[in-house]
Amino acid sequence: MDIFLITILPFSVLALFFLGMLVVFYVRTLVYGMPNTQRITDKGETVFLGRFFMEYWFWLVVNPVQKIFVNARLSPDIITITSLFFGIGAGISFHFGWFALAGWLIFAGGTCDILDGAVARALKTTRKSGAFLDSNIDRFTEIFTFAGLLSYYRDTPVAYLVYFAITGSLMVSYTRARSEALNVDCKVGNMQRAERIVYTGFGAVLSPIVSTVLEPNAEHPMFHLMIVALLIIAIFSNLTAIRRFFYTLGKLREMDKSTNK
Repeated sequence: MDIFLITILPFSVLALFFLGMLVVFYVRTLVYGMPNTQRITDKGETVFLGRFFMEYWFWLVVNPVQKIFVNARLSPDIITITSLFFGIGAGISFHFGWFALAGWLIFAGGTCDILDGAVARALKTTRKSGAFLDSNIDRFTEIFTFAGLLSYYRDTPVAYLVYFAITGSLMVSYTRARSEALNVDCKVGNMQRAERIVYTGFGAVLSPIVSTVLEPNAEHPMFHLMIVALLIIAIFSNLTAIRRFFYTLGKLREMDKSTNK
């Protein structure tokens, strides 16, 4: 009971709070309609992450925190660097098997990833150096997070799944960055960074609760829900990377043909 109180109950209460606020937001949308956040409109919803949940997170967390940061004139670079520490914390938490804590740290880091650009635009301090810092910190954050999962599952076949997931995740980002460097706008695919954050975070937060039922006495729980999340990320991030590869290749060949005419 002591272990349950220390490791699971506090994060379960936190999860119940966010679930309760989700109900409040749903009622609000019925009365006032769905909010229309421009950044969400620009990103677009996917089969893995609908507009409702994105608008909910902006309404509950992003917008209030953004107002605080803007009023404090907090540097966007500080927010970006803070997301790295959340990623490192998530990786360390995964290593020790503190999956619920890791999940909330992932959500915190993902929120910082939204806020840095939003605060920069609000303060009119957008810079190319900030965008460069942000994109690189994002990659390091993902690597630290998956490294923690790899360490936890190192003696199990799940380690190969983690390898597959991190490969797909990095290639999704690389194919887009490389295509944009070649003047191709490549945003195709469903398993983008926001989706990976949500699935990794939810898998981590809910896994300990599920494991108390599926493997109550396990010394080293497998956290089956996390494995399901990793499987989804591994498959669809690689499919997204492959789709972006062929999409960009096709566009570049069209550009080559038009140039050679």
